[in-house]
Amino acid sequence: MRGDWELGAAAGGPLLLCAALLAVGCALGLRLGRGLGAADRGALAWLCFDALVHFALEGPFVYLSLVGNITDSDALIASLWKEYGKADARWLYLDPTIVSLEILTVVLGGFLALVLIYAIVKGKHYRRKI
Repeated sequence: MRGDWELGAAAGGPLLLCAALLAVGCALGLRLGRGLGAADRGALAWLCFDALVHFALEGPFVYLSLVGNITDSDALIASLWKEYGKADARWLYLDPTIVSLEILTVVLGGFLALVLIYAIVKGKHYRRKI
């Protein structure tokens, strides 16, 4: 069964941006984790990527949604959300549920990732499971 699904030409920039965030997050995590075990280095790479996604992708979405809408924006980051909006139009306009959840993920998820990065790098006792 073959559908009409096709990756639009506008998706190239956002895909490159996500790949760059992954590369930067992994490189930063591995650099911060020098001298630590493999599990800690892997966790740091993931957490750095996670923080970057929250602040560099989701943060601008919240801003663009609060000052206007994604459809009217010409920003590079808006093209990512326009591509996402092809599957769910709520991402293109100010949908209170979507925006409020994104605010929570940016603030709570982003800062929690930074706290965990700090805990692993500094060897804090609260970084381990009980």
